[in-house]
Amino acid sequence: MNSKTVGKTILVCFLILSGFSFWGCATLPKEILVPLNAESQRIQVYQKLPVEAALLIPEADKNYVYRVTPLIYNLSNTVFVFRLGEALEKDSTRIFSQIFKSVQVVRTPAEAQKFKIVIAPKIEDFDFRYEEGKGSYSNIVYIVFKATTKCKITLYREGAQILERNVQSPEQQKRIAYQGGFTPEEDMGEVAVQALDFALHKMAEEILGIPGLEKDAAGGTSDGLEKAVARR
Repeated sequence: MNSKTVGKTILVCFLILSGFSFWGCATLPKEILVPLNAESQRIQVYQKLPVEAALLIPEADKNYVYRVTPLIYNLSNTVFVFRLGEALEKDSTRIFSQIFKSVQVVRTPAEAQKFKIVIAPKIEDFDFRYEEGKGSYSNIVYIVFKATTKCKITLYREGAQILERNVQSPEQQKRIAYQGGFTPEEDMGEVAVQALDFALHKMAEEILGIPGLEKDAAGGTSDGLEKAVARR
């Protein structure tokens, strides 16, 4: 094999390897964490319930993560990560501490047994969608992000289940104009948090509407909670 043939062979191998390397790098998706920062909306409460409540969020629920890859424009190689379990814990603490004297997060029914009131919120379903289009009188491309969530709340008093409700949020949406190099994670997080916040506020309203809860809040302990949770 002469030097020209060897040179051509080396060049072909280099081009092939470079192509594979470029293809691998180009298709490897990147992950972007979506910020889920709720606003501090106040609940209208005349007086907090005079009890320290447990917020029962098991480790599996706290670690709940939703991922989505929008197949639009320059986002098709990006995975957006919604840490919804962490948002559930943070927002539940913020919201329910407005109606109870204090709220403490616990992971297991055994930890919750010493509390007279136990709140168990859970995200049952989360849906994130998007639409794209152009303005009627311009060529401006826009994207509409949409989010809905379905949550369940279970409330225990002295170990007995006294409330279980499913809450579906209305569709939350935000329309933004597409432009080169834009980063939409702030807008995506905004609609996700709005959906979650709606559900949690409705849960708080359900709790405040329970007859006699304020009077009974200072009752006994939750000895039967572990069995009650096991029956769910």
